[in-house]
Amino acid sequence: MKEYTTEVDVLFTQLKTATDKDKISDLENSILQIWQKTEDPFMIDVFHLGTEQIAKERFKDAIATYSHALIFNKNHSEVYNKRAICYYMRGEFKKAIEDLNKVLELEPRHFAALSGLSTIYRELKLEKLSLNHLEKLLKIVPNKEGLSLQAKNIRKNLRKN
Repeated sequence: MKEYTTEVDVLFTQLKTATDKDKISDLENSILQIWQKTEDPFMIDVFHLGTEQIAKERFKDAIATYSHALIFNKNHSEVYNKRAICYYMRGEFKKAIEDLNKVLELEPRHFAALSGLSTIYRELKLEKLSLNHLEKLLKIVPNKEGLSLQAKNIRKNLRKN
């Protein structure tokens, strides 16, 4: 994944200044595709199978697929991110949080992980933690539709309580 650093850095620079929601979405998708890119046939199969399992809502199977891949490659942030999605869909928030934190350890700018953590903490009624991750996300994607309003609403709720 490190071999794509320059390409990703350029996209992150563009993401910081993009204002059009379609452009922001395209940039995010491009970054995610780069992060998932691999020449390893095993990892290609893992992503293909895991994506198929998620599409069929076979989250337990997808967790097993991604967990198996992590035995061989513990530094692939997208494997942790995909597994976190599966844990989240199964309501296993603690495990999802652990995986998302690992994603951020490997790639601190991972906007999907920050968004996921913000969502989970909001669902758990931990608004300060949700806001913390939302503010980090706003530094990466400052013009993403709805983020500023979400942060504003959480701040408002925190002031009330």
